[in-house]
Amino acid sequence: MDIDAEVSAVLAEVKVLELSTITRDGGLNTRPMSSVWFPQARQIVLTTPVAYPQKAWNVRRDSRVSLLYSDFTGSGLAGGPAVLVQGTATVPEGVATPQDLREFWRGMMRKSPVLAEQAADEEFRRSMDWYFWRLPFYITPERVRRLEPAETGGSPARPPGGDEPMAAQIADALERYPTAVFAARDEQRYPQAARAVVSRDGADGALRVRPVQEFAGAPGVANLLWHRHNGRPGEMSTLLVTGAAGAADGEWTFVPERIPGALPAGRDRDSYQAWIADARQRSLRYLQRRGMTPPELDWRVFTG
Repeated sequence: MDIDAEVSAVLAEVKVLELSTITRDGGLNTRPMSSVWFPQARQIVLTTPVAYPQKAWNVRRDSRVSLLYSDFTGSGLAGGPAVLVQGTATVPEGVATPQDLREFWRGMMRKSPVLAEQAADEEFRRSMDWYFWRLPFYITPERVRRLEPAETGGSPARPPGGDEPMAAQIADALERYPTAVFAARDEQRYPQAARAVVSRDGADGALRVRPVQEFAGAPGVANLLWHRHNGRPGEMSTLLVTGAAGAADGEWTFVPERIPGALPAGRDRDSYQAWIADARQRSLRYLQRRGMTPPELDWRVFTG
């Protein structure tokens, strides 16, 4: 497995990657995530708040994952390859605090210095402590593939709300984003992902998907993830649609089925506060069901 200096730089500097895990029913969940690459340990580490543990539950059932490093926004990288990593992940039991994951958070602050500014703010600490009750993922790369770079980004205008019909949200995504992340499972049943150009394929709601990077997925369960970010944590637009994909003569079709786990849309103050309140309740339920008390945080990890 070749992880040379150029690939290692991609793993280290990309701010937002696309993580695909395998769901209970054998489908896929693909989400934008942030990670830290530890080259000496040859390990990728990322975390998720306990408010949103689905990815961790997926990994505990089936450890096969993929990570697509396809969006270089804010990374300082230019002209290098995109990278697909396939490997296995472990998620230990228990909840990790910043003081448990010092090197991870130091790596995150290197890429997002605003974290230290936020952590120094008392109001942020009171409202966002739950965000740092984390489930860590430790990923061992097994296959690493260089891919051609692809166009990413998209319109920064506010997307439709999550209560809009799926067809309306997809129509907006087709206009908003130059590419989507197309994910399926390969012949070894590992998640596989690549950037693709997506367009309508007739009046029945099916979509035409044309990968613009090497893609070895197999027909069957699949998803499309459209997203953009500006390099700052939490400032992102995302739409994930699951469905089924078929291939014929090098062409792919995708039949959308649903939008899983929709979250409140927008970032105005009311919706943002509603998101915080909902996430805090989710976090407390997670801890209560496991007989755990909210852990104390050592904010000096960010400010010391």
